[in-house]
Amino acid sequence: MARHDYLLRTVVLGVQILCMCVTVVLAIVVFTQRKCKTIASGMWTILETILLGIFILYSTVVVRFFDPSVEQCLLEPWCRELGFVICYGAIILKLYRILIEFRTRKAHRWVVRDKDLLKYLLGMVLVVFGYMAAWTATNLNFIQENYDVITIGTTYEGLQFLACKALWWDYVTETGEILILVFGIHLSYACRNATTQFQERRFLCLAIVVEATVSGAFYVLRIVYSRSLHPDYSFLAYFTRSQLTSTVVLLVIFTPKLWYQHKQVTDSRGTRHYDYSCRIPVDAFKPQDGITGTNSSDVDVGEINLADMNPEDIRAELKRLYTQLEVLKNKTIRADNPHISKRRGGRKVAHRRFSLQQALHHRHQRCSTRHHGAAGGGATDHETTEAEVSRTPEDSVCSIEGPSAIYNDGPSTFSEVGYGTPNVSYRVSHKQ
Repeated sequence: MARHDYLLRTVVLGVQILCMCVTVVLAIVVFTQRKCKTIASGMWTILETILLGIFILYSTVVVRFFDPSVEQCLLEPWCRELGFVICYGAIILKLYRILIEFRTRKAHRWVVRDKDLLKYLLGMVLVVFGYMAAWTATNLNFIQENYDVITIGTTYEGLQFLACKALWWDYVTETGEILILVFGIHLSYACRNATTQFQERRFLCLAIVVEATVSGAFYVLRIVYSRSLHPDYSFLAYFTRSQLTSTVVLLVIFTPKLWYQHKQVTDSRGTRHYDYSCRIPVDAFKPQDGITGTNSSDVDVGEINLADMNPEDIRAELKRLYTQLEVLKNKTIRADNPHISKRRGGRKVAHRRFSLQQALHHRHQRCSTRHHGAAGGGATDHETTEAEVSRTPEDSVCSIEGPSAIYNDGPSTFSEVGYGTPNVSYRVSHKQ
């Protein structure tokens, strides 16, 4: 029988356990920094899920460290498939979310929440769980019928060793993995023009491509050499595959986020503590008749050391500049924009309402004159009718643009016939 090199196996196992510890530390770091921009933009819950999947994928090498047995042959595929669907399923769902947000052309934007992605991922995990349960039940049934899941292999040197027997279920599972990865590559290509923060889409695509390339080559080589490869070399091959996939994915996805976060913190500290002097034009501190008023700063020097200035003065000056920029932005947006109404609520122009008021006002005066003439022989005094015209949208304090004379309406046909309720009140008193 072939003997194991326990020194080699122990070193490989130690490196694998170290990688698992690094994964746990990264999970803690992501949780503590979940409110930071780099982590929050990448959906920290999905990032934690990816780390969980990588941790389970690492455990497959730990399970393979022990001698082949029925338990080991049944447990290793469970770790592999559950870790695969949790890790790469989460990556594919992130790509799916990027694609949906990029291709949405409806008036109402469709936003895929983190909760929705977790629901989809839970559905994928349940499907894989059911598949592996059926696979386990089939193998247990074969074992009860005296079908052994462990086979004896022979190396090129003629040494025999024990190994788990490859079943047709395994080939179907491997094909399913490759199809899932191909679908992920398709999503990566479909959202190639989408822009994401911190180039996240590019790193997710790279993770999918690396897994598909390495796993595809590994499965092909395993079919060819699995029956004659020494157990130590086979164990080393699984370890290499784990490092080229899980570790590379770990580095590709999380290293840029941590680097961007560290860069932001370093830049903010450097800006706050670095003492520098800059030349500020004197005109910036002179009183200016701008949109927001005047600046009453009395600074008359051209070169100012910002470290010696009062923080309150700097804050006031920045606040004034931000206010001017905001008002200028609003003015620019509203200028000659056909999608923004000149009046609040898109109401009709005021000229039509005044034509209605004037027509009804004259008609009411005529009716009142006839009424008093018939009752008092035309000699009855009456007070002049007073009309209190309601304020127009242009006179409203909420108006931004002021009065407008763009739309000139003539008298309304609706107002001439006397229908409707005018927005005017009358006070008429009679002397007896």
